[in-house]
Amino acid sequence: MTSRRLTPTTRRLLATAIPVAAMTLIPVTAGPTAALADPMIGQVINRYGLPGIIDTPTAEAMPDATLGAALSWNELGNRTGLSFQVLPRVSVALRYGKFDSTEQERGYVRDRSFDIRVLLLDETPGSWRPSVAVGLQDAVGTGFYSSEYVVASKTVTSRLRVSAGLGWGRLASSGGLGSPFGDRGAPDEGEGGTLNTDQWFKGEVAPFLGVSWKATDKLTLLAEYSGDDYACETGDAENCARSVWLSDKDPLKNNLNLGFSWQAGQNYQIGGYVLGGKHFGIQASMTLNPRQSPYPSGLEKGPAPVRLRAAPSADPDGWSGVWAGDPTAQPAIQKALGDALAKEGQTLESMVLTANRAEVRIRNNRYIQHAEAVGRTARLMTRALPPSVETLVVTSVEGGMPTSSVTMRRSDVERLENTEAGQIANAAVLTDADPRPAGLVRSPGIAPRFSWALKPYATLGLFDPDSPARIEVGAEASARYEITPGLTLQAAVRQRLAGNADQKAPGKLTVDEYLAMTDDEIIADNNGVYRVRSDSRMYAGNTRPRIPELTLNWNARPTSTVYSRVTVGLLENMYGGVSAEVLWKPVNSRLALGAEVNRVKKRDYRDNFEFLNYEVTTGHVSAYYEFGGGFVGQLDVGKYLAGDNGATVTLTREFANGWSIGAYATKTDLSAEEFGEGSFDKGITIRAPLAWALGTPTRRMARGDLNSLTRDGGQRLRVDGRLYETIRDSHSTKMYDGWGRFWR
Repeated sequence: MTSRRLTPTTRRLLATAIPVAAMTLIPVTAGPTAALADPMIGQVINRYGLPGIIDTPTAEAMPDATLGAALSWNELGNRTGLSFQVLPRVSVALRYGKFDSTEQERGYVRDRSFDIRVLLLDETPGSWRPSVAVGLQDAVGTGFYSSEYVVASKTVTSRLRVSAGLGWGRLASSGGLGSPFGDRGAPDEGEGGTLNTDQWFKGEVAPFLGVSWKATDKLTLLAEYSGDDYACETGDAENCARSVWLSDKDPLKNNLNLGFSWQAGQNYQIGGYVLGGKHFGIQASMTLNPRQSPYPSGLEKGPAPVRLRAAPSADPDGWSGVWAGDPTAQPAIQKALGDALAKEGQTLESMVLTANRAEVRIRNNRYIQHAEAVGRTARLMTRALPPSVETLVVTSVEGGMPTSSVTMRRSDVERLENTEAGQIANAAVLTDADPRPAGLVRSPGIAPRFSWALKPYATLGLFDPDSPARIEVGAEASARYEITPGLTLQAAVRQRLAGNADQKAPGKLTVDEYLAMTDDEIIADNNGVYRVRSDSRMYAGNTRPRIPELTLNWNARPTSTVYSRVTVGLLENMYGGVSAEVLWKPVNSRLALGAEVNRVKKRDYRDNFEFLNYEVTTGHVSAYYEFGGGFVGQLDVGKYLAGDNGATVTLTREFANGWSIGAYATKTDLSAEEFGEGSFDKGITIRAPLAWALGTPTRRMARGDLNSLTRDGGQRLRVDGRLYETIRDSHSTKMYDGWGRFWR
């Protein structure tokens, strides 16, 4: 790779200065004053999906927890990126790019890559100290965009911001100053998906410079000098590290990029740019912060106020408790309270009532923050119960299982109604629910009970090189029959109406060719691994009704801290069989432990009630831990659908309003060759509550899982109603995270 070099003396000075500068950053960032300043907030999202200029990075971040998306197009290639501000100083991005290639059969390459940036120093206003960041670009992937950088940014005036840094890899494809830390070596030409740590900060290093100037409150002008000369995209075989991906576009005239960004709204930017005086392009980006709802206070109706008890002299019978001896009292109270709760979107499952204590068991059907359901229930209890009842217990029920109990004194509820929610939190006690309390009376009509729904559905598949966006829309009819609390029969039927997610065999096979293959031939054609997920498109494109789920599910609670589940039937679109699970989770514990075992058989591609020959036993032991600050970790170790053994690590950031964004990685005993492109399974998950966007309370979620490729290694069974997600909304961490809405 050629480069414009400085003198040997300059290179030696640079080689000395870089490690010394890095070392001086360590004590500064660890010092007691480092956390006093806020991260520098980016003004523009660059083409890589993170705060920057056009192509070069800056030492900026998005506001904490912000989700961003960027779409860029020019003649050299297209990029689509999704970014997330994991922590105030840690940014990540997942990107999907496409560019032409004269060396590929399909005429183009689609490339997936992952970036991470960490802010080491915050800018000190009024002094010389800039914001400083270090980043890895394309850290997990094929390495086509691979580079590393150290960058500093400084606000010169309220409208002018300047950034400068040193880049390796792609950012030093021209204008190199030398290789202070050794040679970079050849890129990995394998399946991709591995961490190329031996290349980080190796090879040529080159400077880059960027300037952003806010000409108006909406218009920002951009200019940068970059060491990226787009050698591969322009067919420069001498300087392209990956010659097999060459394109044939015109080379850049220089290393100067110019552009603009227009703030089209609070969360939207559009812009244009020219790369190297030759290639024009456009870009659009958007951001949203899960913590900033369009309706921060919600649009739901206010709850009924607490009703203060009359003085004992005004209601001596009510205060004396003699009413408890009347056999008609509890049925009347239970019906009145059940009707009132139904208007609040909750179901009164059962009740224990004595002269001085009342426990109600509720199913929360409406509120994301479970504390809001508890608070509204407590208010209604003060209005329905005789004055002698002083102890109020609200027990939450999920999946037919009592999951937690909040115990309060009625006098505290009356006294603290108009105070901040923390006071009633201190007065209340959260405990494990009693599995089988004495005197429990089930409400009429709770079970057996039948419900059904008819609604549209849509599925979206992304990142397939041949069809990057596959969609199917149709109608779904679902039914649920609750035989007894915890024992439920449920089913769903889907009818496809339109879409481009048609049936397709893996690789270059036709559907008929794939259907004619034996199991041994399928394994031999797939590097020795049976296709447990990579033929998922064989299940698509059904013109006849498809039954994605038909199950009998039994949930139980053997002890106060142990939960169990058994599910039998057509468990998911691709597999049927039996799944059993047990979970240990005390209500106030951050730690939960679980185990699951499944015996499943692969379903036929077309016939709803037929099966293929492949069957397997899978199972995992799992540990879940709530770290605090909204972060939840999960470790699953066991056997996967392809018979491979390994572990999955998941880290999720959750928000009190129901949003969650997570990332996972699975590594099994399959080799990179057996796994195929990507080397190991990884991806991100996003859960978005509809209540956040609508303003009206609902527990419905929009869910999406993004992974770069669908392979067969590290694949788990998809079963609805796994215990940890079923029960934890009413346990301590999530209950107290949403406690601010207790009085809503």
